[in-house]
Amino acid sequence: MKNKLGSPLVNRLLIAALAVAAPVQALGADFTVYSVYKGLDLGNPGEVPQKDFYVNMGSANGVRNGSILQVIRKVATYDVTSQKLYKDVSFQIATLKVIHTEGNAAIARLEKVLDPELTPATTPRAVMVGDLVKLGD
Repeated sequence: MKNKLGSPLVNRLLIAALAVAAPVQALGADFTVYSVYKGLDLGNPGEVPQKDFYVNMGSANGVRNGSILQVIRKVATYDVTSQKLYKDVSFQIATLKVIHTEGNAAIARLEKVLDPELTPATTPRAVMVGDLVKLGD
């Protein structure tokens, strides 16, 4: 019996190949802050609304409650002599502490923003959607 494209055997082989290749792609993926939620300020004296940062890495990536995440800002640099984009530079700007994890997501709170004297000038000096995250050392 000849195997043709679309035959059950070929389909199973393709599915098996994709299942093996999918995790390899995921390993090279960047993990980011994908949402920021800040509680509503009700004007109560002494009450500061909490801010939660949602990241697209979770227990499947080794993140646990209490894990420390490094927040990395990626900035495109411009070469003024050639008037062209030169390269992207990446540097740590803050750390987050995980308060909740699920399979492929986590919620974290700001632990600290790094001293401006130790990091390149960037605006805003805060964690924002699109910043890269990685599990702290």
